[in-house]
Amino acid sequence: MVLGAVMNPINTSIIAVALVPIGRALDAPASQTAWLVSALYLATAIGQPVAGRLVDMHGPRRLFLVSTVLVGVAGVVGALASDLPVLVVARVLLGLGTCAGYPAAMYLILAEARRTGEDSPSGVLTVLAVSSQTIAVVGPTLGGLLIDLGGWRTTFAVNVPLALAAFTVGWRRMPRQARPAVRGPVTLDLPGIAAFSVTLAALLLFLMRPAVADLWLLAVAAIAGTGFTVRELRTAAPFVDLRVLGGNLALVATYARQLLAGLTMYAVLYGVSQWLQDGRGLSPSQAGLLLFPLSGSALLASAVTGRLPWIKAKLVVGAALQVAGCALLLAVGGGTPVWCLVLLMVCFGLPTGLLTLGNQNAVYHQADAARIASSAGLLRTFMYLGAIGASAATGAFFGPRADTAGMHALAWVLLACAAALLVLTVLDRGLRRVGARPGTRSARQDPRKGAHMTLTLDPARTALLVMDYQPVLAARIPDAVAQLDRVRTALDVVRRHGGHVGYVRVGFTDEDYERVPEHSRFAARARQLGPALHADAPGTQVHSELAPLPGDVLVRKSRVGAFSTTDLHQQLQERGVDTLVLAGFSTSGVVLSTVRDAADRDYRVVVLADGCADPDPEVHTFLIDRIFPAQAAVTKVADLEPALTAGRG
Repeated sequence: MVLGAVMNPINTSIIAVALVPIGRALDAPASQTAWLVSALYLATAIGQPVAGRLVDMHGPRRLFLVSTVLVGVAGVVGALASDLPVLVVARVLLGLGTCAGYPAAMYLILAEARRTGEDSPSGVLTVLAVSSQTIAVVGPTLGGLLIDLGGWRTTFAVNVPLALAAFTVGWRRMPRQARPAVRGPVTLDLPGIAAFSVTLAALLLFLMRPAVADLWLLAVAAIAGTGFTVRELRTAAPFVDLRVLGGNLALVATYARQLLAGLTMYAVLYGVSQWLQDGRGLSPSQAGLLLFPLSGSALLASAVTGRLPWIKAKLVVGAALQVAGCALLLAVGGGTPVWCLVLLMVCFGLPTGLLTLGNQNAVYHQADAARIASSAGLLRTFMYLGAIGASAATGAFFGPRADTAGMHALAWVLLACAAALLVLTVLDRGLRRVGARPGTRSARQDPRKGAHMTLTLDPARTALLVMDYQPVLAARIPDAVAQLDRVRTALDVVRRHGGHVGYVRVGFTDEDYERVPEHSRFAARARQLGPALHADAPGTQVHSELAPLPGDVLVRKSRVGAFSTTDLHQQLQERGVDTLVLAGFSTSGVVLSTVRDAADRDYRVVVLADGCADPDPEVHTFLIDRIFPAQAAVTKVADLEPALTAGRG
């Protein structure tokens, strides 16, 4: 995972000190060498979500291995290039080749959490972030040394041994049959990818050289972007699921933060590094050494705060430090002492570590698990969009040389971006609830007191209620496939231990529709869905993967709660059931109503946090963490086996 994930950062950082030597060798101004940055990030911005989607569909192994080969080929092409266009091609190949590493890593982390039932990956996520930042520490310094020893071509050639090492370890250690998160026939959304690519390419071409004569590029971007939106909203298997994003504003806000943070980070990395050589008169190796405090402090910030759960605090502090750094950047000049420049680099490095780690952890907790790789790819895409903006800004403000006046003009733009990032982060109240994926709280820990307790369930007096697991409702739930897997596991465990099983489904007969009063909000929703919610419709039957067996309780309701309009309570009482284990779609609907009603009826209530889901993941997390513990024990499917075993003893 680490080798795959660092292939992009090393090419990001090492080029920072190579731009000036390349420009001098090929007689290209800074505005043209900026394409070496933009080409990689344009390719990666498009390729990351594509690679992530392919990883979600087919697992990480094959794509990872193909990508490492492409990185090695790009290293050879760049090392042998004789002009700038060939170097740009090499950077495009590098961008495409480094796309699979990070999505594959995020996929594998979540796959391992699912396999073990333990979902506390803060340490692993920290290693992933720290490894990338370690490479960023080494990159500029290594680049400067390589240029001094063998010229700028060595900054491309270094990819050959890196790709060989990644391929070897991937071939030997990457799981051969990692289970894809997406089941059934799936296709890659080629029209969506094409529209996305045209939108980004046209926008970048305009940003590189903004001019009235090139306004047609903005029109192309607008038309392609509109086509992309329409396509993604209508297709069954979109490249970027805008419908899910539209219902997950917290994830959208994280992407926006990543874009703003990336713009400042990369403008400093590329713009200031060029100014250190042109405006301050340092050699490439000296500029690389001066960037060491930037990357080193980023590494330190990630390592020290990695396991701390305060995601919003990290993001707020990081944004505030970026504002301070941009303000200080306005005061530097050709005579600024080196110690002041070191302090400036630290002021930018600390927020790099905090913001990168905070946004990465936020995506892990906010994204739909079935699209974790593509969501991680989109996170990198938005970071690269920020890098593209940074490259365009440096190209616009720096002419033939990166002088102090151009850097000060750039600093004003960065200050505005950093201020916007700070405001966006402070106002994002959803970040306060980020810190654990739904279903990660152990049943052995009392969430109200932090004290440890043991869950014991007597199978003879316990019933697992599977509520509203119906195709028509499953379509509204992110990660429905994984939910079905976990509930099927829970059913197997309860049946094996001799417990009771009950099914609750929602469906309306013609008479039910007539009895619902016009003023009822529930009636409006039921009539809106119409035939899809009819009691005889295929979509209202219990999901085929969780089919009832003879002897199970099965009731049909025409309201939200499991006990409303049913004889469920009577059937459970006849079986001697006094303990209910709840799993259902959705957490804010049938689960919430049933928890309240069951508690009022004096049942002992247990909620399977990872057996429930909601169209809004934030609402799910809030109910699981803050509301349900007042009237129910909150556990997860993996804890059912020991609880029932203890109860039988």
